[in-house]
Formats: sequence, C-alpha cells, structure tokens
Amino acid sequence: MHSKSLPRSLLPKSLRRQFFYALSALALLAVAGGLMALYALRMAVDSSQQLAGARLVHMQDSQELLQRTLLIERETYRMLDGSSLEVMRGGYGDIIERLGMIDSLVARLVTGNDDVNVLALHQASQLFRNTTHIVASLREGVLQAESANSAPHARNSLSTSAERQAQEETIRHFHQELQRQAYAMATSAQGLSAHFTQNYQDAVGQLVQTSQANQRWVLVLLIGSLLLAWLVMKYLFGQHVLNRLHLVSHYLRSNDSSLVWQRVPVEGSDEIAQMARAVELLLEDRHQLALANTALETERARQEELIKKLAQVHGQLLQSEKMASIGQLAAGVAHEINNPIGFINSNLGSLRRYVEDLFKVVSAYEAGEGELKAETRSAMGKLKQEIDICFLREDAINLLMESMEGMQRVKSIVQNLKDFARVGEAERLCANLEECLDSTLNMVNNELKLKATVVKAYAGIPDIECIPSQLNQVFMNLLINAAQAIETHGIITLRTGREGDKVWVEVQDTGTGIRPEHLDRIFDPFFTTKAIGKGTGLGLALSYGIVQKHEGEISVKSELGVGSVFRVTLPIHAPRHL
Repeated sequence: MHSKSLPRSLLPKSLRRQFFYALSALALLAVAGGLMALYALRMAVDSSQQLAGARLVHMQDSQELLQRTLLIERETYRMLDGSSLEVMRGGYGDIIERLGMIDSLVARLVTGNDDVNVLALHQASQLFRNTTHIVASLREGVLQAESANSAPHARNSLSTSAERQAQEETIRHFHQELQRQAYAMATSAQGLSAHFTQNYQDAVGQLVQTSQANQRWVLVLLIGSLLLAWLVMKYLFGQHVLNRLHLVSHYLRSNDSSLVWQRVPVEGSDEIAQMARAVELLLEDRHQLALANTALETERARQEELIKKLAQVHGQLLQSEKMASIGQLAAGVAHEINNPIGFINSNLGSLRRYVEDLFKVVSAYEAGEGELKAETRSAMGKLKQEIDICFLREDAINLLMESMEGMQRVKSIVQNLKDFARVGEAERLCANLEECLDSTLNMVNNELKLKATVVKAYAGIPDIECIPSQLNQVFMNLLINAAQAIETHGIITLRTGREGDKVWVEVQDTGTGIRPEHLDRIFDPFFTTKAIGKGTGLGLALSYGIVQKHEGEISVKSELGVGSVFRVTLPIHAPRHL
C-alpha cells in the first residue's frame, strides 16, 4: 500500500510551506476570478448607462414624436372640418404648438445623430407647417366670406360662381395635400420610432451578448478555479497529505506485532514523514512489548500449570501420607493383634484336644460305672444330672469349634488389613484386581452394609502388573463415593472384564448421579459437590493420578436420578517407569 504523490523535488520540505503555496495559488485564482467578475459587471454597467443615456432617450423621444404627429393629424382633420373661425383658429393654434414640440424633439434627435429619417421628418414638418399656414389662410378667407354672405346687407357682394368654384377647388387641393403631408409626417414619425426602437432592441441584444460572453468568461474562470482546487485537493491534500496520513494511521492502528520491524511507506522530510518515522519507532516498541507480554503470558501459564500440579501433588502427598499413616497404624495393629491371635488360636486347638481327652476319660469311667457301689453310682448320677453331662459334652466341642472359627475370621480380617496397607510395597507386583476388590470390600464393609447391596459380576480377569496398595486406594475411593451417592438404600455393582491386553473394572451405583456441568471437573483437585466436612475433593483427583501413573484410563458416565458408572481400564503389563 504505497501513496502516489507529487514529485518531491517540486514541493517544499515543510508541510506548512506546501499548504501556504497551495492556499496562495487558490487565493490568486480567486482574486483573478473576482477581478474578471468586476470587469464584467463594469462593462455591463457602462453599457446600461450608454443605453439609458442615449438610445433609451432617443427611443422615448421617437415614441413621443410619433404621438405628437398622430395628434397633429387629428388636429388637422379638426381644423379642416371646423365650421367657424374660432374652431379653425383653435385647431391651427394647436397644430402650430405641436409642430413646435416636434421641432424641439427633432432637434434633440438630430444632435449626435445623422439618420436620414430624422432629417426627412424635419423637412416634412417644415413643409407641413407652410402648407398648414396656407390652408389655414384659405380656410379663414372662406369662412369669412361665408360669414359676410350670410349678412343681410352683404348679399350682393358675393363673387361670381366661377370664382367660388375655383376657390373651392384650390381649397380642396390644399386639403388633400395637407392630409397627405400629415399622413406622410405620421408615417415618417412611425418609421423613426420603429428605427429607434430597433436600435434600442439591438443595443439590448448586444448587452445580452456581452453579458453572456462575460458569464462564459466567469464560468470558465470558475471552472478553472474548481479544477485547480480539485487538483490541489487531490494531489496535495488527497494523495500527498491525506493518503500519507491514512498510511500512518493504518500502521498506527495495526495490531500485527509479529514482524520484528515495520517500515511505514511514507517518503519525504516533512512533518508527515517525521510522524511516520515516529510511528516506526512506536511499532518497534510495540513489537518488543508484545514479545515481552507473550513471554510473560507463557511464563504465567507455566506457573499456573506448575501451581496446579503442585496443588495436585500436594493433595496427593497429603492423601498418600494419610493413607501411609493409616497403613502403618493398620499394619502395627495387625501385627500386634496377630501375635495374641496366634497363641489364642494355638491354645484353643490344644484346649479342644484336652477337652476331647477328658471326655474320653469320662466315657471310660462311665463304662466302668457298673462295678461301683450303689452309693457311688447314685452320687455320680446326681452329679451328671446337675452338670447335664450330655449337653456339656456336645456344647463344649461346639463352643471350641465356634471360637476357632471366629479366630480364623479375625485372622482373615487382619490379613486383609495387612494386604490393603502393604506398607513398604511401592514396587510393582502381579496382583489380581478381583482379589483387590474383595480385600477393599472387607475394609469398607461397615460403610457399605447399611447403604447398599453389593453385586459382583466378575469375569475372571488375569493378574496384572501394578502397585496393589495404590489400586486398593482407587477402589476404596470409588466404593465410598458410590455409597455416599446413595441417599437411602441402593445397589452397588462390581464388574470386571478384559479387552485385548487391557482389563477393566466398573463400579456402578444407583445413587443421585452427577450434574452434566460437573462432569468435566470431578477429577480436579479440591473440587467436591459434597457438604462441608464430608469430602476434601482429593479422592477422585488422587485416583485419577494413580490410574494415569499406571498408564490407564478412568472414565465416568452419569445420569441424574439414575446413578453413575466409573470404569478403570489398566494394561496387563505395567509400564517400565512404574
């Protein structure tokens, strides 16, 4: 991920100077655009002033001139149709007055304007003035003559009919000529108005074109400014600044600390490049810190594992010492009991023989009882009745037999106690697991007899190489746990079997079962679900360690309300390190 930026030789080394030059270029472009806009506005204002000061005035004057000529044409008809001197003279006065206004308007239009239509209109007005004067004089003479003829004393003063006819013909001719000239002057004024209106429209069109041209220049300048701003934003702010900052930010946010050293691909000597170098140092420090954290986490995990093993070993050691102490005590007690049991058993055998000999003597005396005196036989009979010699002979032998059988049971218990303890026997031996189970059952019989019925399902497995005392401890823990899992009274089933070069032992109970969330933790040291004072949480952990030491396996299946099954699988041939 590399940034494409402007050539380094074209840019100052300082990012502040780069921004200054970029902003200066944008400011110059903005000033040029503003000056161009001001120039365009100035041109538009000048054109508007010229239009308002000259052409607009001419157009207004031409339109007013047209109105005046139309009024003159109307006044001409009023003057020609007037039936009295007052009406005729009023019309004539209005015509002369409006012709004066027309002359002043024509004079204003003529100033600075050499249009032929203006000159033609001026000539037409002068001609119309002369013709109006003539027509007004003729019309006045006719009206005066009509007025004189209408008087009673002037009836005979009328001219001849030929003169009147000639005069009327002349007046009619001048009437037509005056109407023609009025129409011609109105037409000329209309053409002049149209001409100046067209000039005004042409000026407006030229102004529009000038404005459009100025708008195009301003638009081009604006587009150029935007293009330059875009180029500056893209290449300077975008590629040269923002992309490089993004690269620095990307590497700064990167969580990959696996590399020994990471180089931020930002070149140059400006502030961003200096920042990139600082980020590289930070990444290196972060990498070293990650390595230190990894080493610390590894060491902490190792310490936790050692602490866990130490706790397990410590618990096993405590349990082993406890069991060793119990074994030593049991062995000592068994040894101390064994001696008196030995001579008691021997004495009981001798006593049995002595009693049998005595009864033989008594039988011999009974055989010679007939030879005795009567008094002696009578005394002997009473004595035998008192001691019930027949019952005594039979019961004494039975008592001795029962006592000898009891001593054999005590001897067997002591031997089982010695076999379970096996103090000093830490080496591997060939032992039968079924016999180990029986020996352990005899030891925990008092714990089991009130809680469960023990069912044996032995398969006659072969002897294996093991440390019997340790396996006896495993079986004792499983049997006691099975009994404690039964609330009232249940069944404990012992099974054995063989699978290839391995044998297995199962201890099944009909107790309360184990919760599923506890199954993964039952072999952890100090974990127990029993009430306080009823368990230390070391029994199954110690059993697990012993089975692992024999390279065996211990597993459990449990269902709440149904019970649990613990299976211990062991190799027939013990591992070398055992």
